[in-house]
Amino acid sequence: MFNIWINKQDDDLANSGNQTENLLVFNLFDKNNKSNVKTDAEQLWRRFGCQSLSDISEDLLVIAISVFCADKRIPRKKSTDNWTRRIKLHLPVLEVEKWTVVKNELEKTLRFLSGDNWTFEFRQSTSKFRSNKKNTKYKLIDKQKYDSVSLFSGGLDSFCGALTLSEKQKNTCFVGFREYNLLTSRQHELFNEIDKAYPAINKELILFNANPLAPIQWNGEKGRLGAESSSRSRSFLFLAGAVAIASIIGEGTPVFIPENGFIGINVPLTDSRSGSCSTRTTHPIFLKTLNQILQLVGLNHTIKNFYWDKSKGEIVAEHTEKLVFQNNAHRTLSCSHPCLSRYDRKYDKSIEIPCNCGYCYPCLIRRASFLAIGKDNTVYNSVYKLNSEFLTQYSKLQGRASDLKAVLFSLRRYFKHKDDKEYIRTLLVRQGPLSMDEITSYERLYHKSMNELLEMLKFEDAQSGGGLIEYLGLKDLIEDAQLS
Repeated sequence: MFNIWINKQDDDLANSGNQTENLLVFNLFDKNNKSNVKTDAEQLWRRFGCQSLSDISEDLLVIAISVFCADKRIPRKKSTDNWTRRIKLHLPVLEVEKWTVVKNELEKTLRFLSGDNWTFEFRQSTSKFRSNKKNTKYKLIDKQKYDSVSLFSGGLDSFCGALTLSEKQKNTCFVGFREYNLLTSRQHELFNEIDKAYPAINKELILFNANPLAPIQWNGEKGRLGAESSSRSRSFLFLAGAVAIASIIGEGTPVFIPENGFIGINVPLTDSRSGSCSTRTTHPIFLKTLNQILQLVGLNHTIKNFYWDKSKGEIVAEHTEKLVFQNNAHRTLSCSHPCLSRYDRKYDKSIEIPCNCGYCYPCLIRRASFLAIGKDNTVYNSVYKLNSEFLTQYSKLQGRASDLKAVLFSLRRYFKHKDDKEYIRTLLVRQGPLSMDEITSYERLYHKSMNELLEMLKFEDAQSGGGLIEYLGLKDLIEDAQLS
């Protein structure tokens, strides 16, 4: 069990009487230079001229920052199975009774999201988080001009989501996360192009960050744990920031998280990915339970994914005629590691960072979606081509071929069972129960997305010398399925 103590002021721990050995401490003080969590989350409210958030909105944000800090600074390799950690968070909250009521639901929801065993211990706090200043740097945002909040990562789905909201005349505050400085300029670039394309629509982009440094141990030493790269709880922090803004705009303001339903339901590509190795950010179970928690604590904002029943190819097809899409979609970043290509510059000096690698799972789905509309102007990492050589040569090079191999395995499984309705539905509910309407919609979506991936791989075979469709006997299975 990892015990994590979160401080909002200097005397919290000293006055607690807690003597737990090996306690790890994160300080969220008013001044960044006294904290080991470097964050500018306060601009979520200062940009609106507010000195602080409502108590319950602040609590949600502090909880989310704390979860993210623990997630990022406790390596999964420290757990017995190299993945599932047991983490106990001791948290200061302003509305302690409300959070005590939803404690069990919150623990279950985050367990589903990250795959870890979370335990929360809430304690009463009276100190407001960074409520000591007002905005003196930015032009104030008039909350009266906005009616919705949406996440904006700079990815293809969130870019399309912003176009959809603008087409529907939604005046939206877009919220993004600055985990890597290299991505910030791209987020601003894409947002500015959307702003120019829809000048009559009110829109604003607010980016914030939370960078947990090494935690302090109870004995005063820095925690020597390293870092964790999986960041499964990051989306919870994104959403907490978005809900904070929605609470400022007004009661009932919706929060949107646009993502294709294929990633949302995220059928594990292989049996080894059936756990938390598959993201669950927009899985209907996570969104339903999180929405229930929000309602129970009095945050009347519903988180919605209006792309939940669409494939990425279908989303892209909705916008292909728009000039803003044609000129900018290739600049979006779907990649799970858009800054990794800096390590490949010794092979290709022309690689622009950040870029889409072209071979991770999100990039493979991206390639399939663009092929569905017939044109992909994305510049992928040119060091690697999707062919049989990539499968063999790069399988041991930091696992670069692992996602492609998993997709090929998944396609093989699909064509072996594609006419078995019960088997397909079993895959869809592997991560949790769904309603019959959801199963019907996801079943269609699964067939559609798997065929988009197949067509992309056939195209890459034709372009790069073949070898993909022959992998694992996939070609014979496809031919047999087509004959039947």
